[in-house]
Amino acid sequence: MDAQLQKTTQNLTTAADMRVTTQMLMQPSANWEGYLTPAPLSIAIMGELVFISSTTDFSINKNPPKKGFKYIKYPDSFRASLMQICNSGWHAFNLAHKNMDQIRIHTFTVPDYMKAVVKILFQGNDEIVETLLPNQLENIRSISDECVKLAESVEKKYEYVIKIIQELLEACINANHVYGEELENVRMKLEENKLKEQTSKELNERSKKAMEAMSKELEETQEQYKKAMDSIPSGWETIGMDLVEGMTSVLKVFSSGAAFCKGLIKNPFGSEINLLDKGEDVDMIAEMKICS
Repeated sequence: MDAQLQKTTQNLTTAADMRVTTQMLMQPSANWEGYLTPAPLSIAIMGELVFISSTTDFSINKNPPKKGFKYIKYPDSFRASLMQICNSGWHAFNLAHKNMDQIRIHTFTVPDYMKAVVKILFQGNDEIVETLLPNQLENIRSISDECVKLAESVEKKYEYVIKIIQELLEACINANHVYGEELENVRMKLEENKLKEQTSKELNERSKKAMEAMSKELEETQEQYKKAMDSIPSGWETIGMDLVEGMTSVLKVFSSGAAFCKGLIKNPFGSEINLLDKGEDVDMIAEMKICS
């Protein structure tokens, strides 16, 4: 009965039908170029990150999480965080390369096991099938389990990289908010300093104009002072002026005495009579000496 069933199955299912069926089953997972395309793009992005990390550095540890960062090792340095992502990505790609090579080696033996299974199934002997088929299927199962473990280890590695990137993005957005407030304060201070600078410049210009006016007034005052000093007579001139003034006084005295003597000469007796009338003692000899 089993032999007839196998024969009937073989007649119904040809090799071409099996290839078509396998192609239909593997079609959803056959877009390998779509899975491999992001790899070069990721490597290029990692190179850009390395370039950026070599030029700019700042802290992303502004308002950190309450429990701290889980994946970022160096929150005080954005450059170090980028290098951490690059190194983690390199380890993930390296592990994926090794595991893919191991998967390739493991899956390379699967076609042989499948051929052996087909041969066993077409033997037509139930005892042979029961004896040999489980071992072949176990080999295929162990290979598939090992490939799954290798793929999961690669997935975990890439997941770790993704979590680092996500945490770094959150930290950068949070730090950008804090830095934005600080930047706004700095901008306001810059505007304030600019206004102060403009006011100071205006005051300096006013002070300069005032200094120029004061300098001009000082020069005029000095010129007036110089003219006044030039108009003051010197020491010899002062002595000459005093001498002239003394001579003038002496001349006045002599002119007064001469006038008096002249009066006596004209009317000597009249003056005597007048003096006697006044009851005063007149020394005639003294008057004569004065007139002399």
